[in-house]
Amino acid sequence: MKCQIQYVELPNTFPKSDVDVYRVLEEDGKYYIRLELNGKPMYFTFSTSEIVLHSKELYELVSREEIDDCSPLGILDEIFYVILYQLGTKRTQLFLEFDNLFDLITSGKVKDSKRIILLRKMILTNYSDSTVIYYVSRRLSKFLTAESVEDVKFNYERAELLVTRSGDLYNIYLTEVQNELNEIIKKLTSISFIFMPITAVASIYAVDFTNVYSTLINWQSLIFLSPVLILTILLVIYLRKIRWL
Repeated sequence: MKCQIQYVELPNTFPKSDVDVYRVLEEDGKYYIRLELNGKPMYFTFSTSEIVLHSKELYELVSREEIDDCSPLGILDEIFYVILYQLGTKRTQLFLEFDNLFDLITSGKVKDSKRIILLRKMILTNYSDSTVIYYVSRRLSKFLTAESVEDVKFNYERAELLVTRSGDLYNIYLTEVQNELNEIIKKLTSISFIFMPITAVASIYAVDFTNVYSTLINWQSLIFLSPVLILTILLVIYLRKIRWL
């Protein structure tokens, strides 16, 4: 059923500065609470007799839900489930993006780290939101159902796992970049390796003969150059065999 949920703009009496630090503040049986979604703060006030939301976005999320228990405790439980659903949906999208980016990196299609940095930032935001709701649930555990507390814990563990996995993306990306650089160096080394015999012959003829062209057009030169040409061909075959070319 639809519940009548109170919404009031953040009042001056709300200890915002302290709640921003501690996330949960208790005074005379009334709890001032801050949760987060996508890094944005959501404030509300809770007691066993009433619950008042102070964030428009949170109010819109909760007010459209069908709630079985419209008591303050029932609405408190629903607030946690609404945010958990949003965090879980976002986390699923991040897992899919992680898997997609992992495939792109390992196939060499990612040429810079911008996409990795953006994904890492979104994952850390999701983890931060999950950490906040986990901490608040621990503080308010006596008002929440055991199922709610377990679901919050599961959400936190999944967010933590995603953060751990996302850290591997940098290592994988740097490894791929290093492998690509190694391939380039191997090809350049191979080219230098092939031209070394030719360079040696060119140096000999340049020093010892005044007319290189006339010197080359005779059978003695062909005999002299034959081992060099054969060696060059063998080097190319060898480098192809070890996949340096």
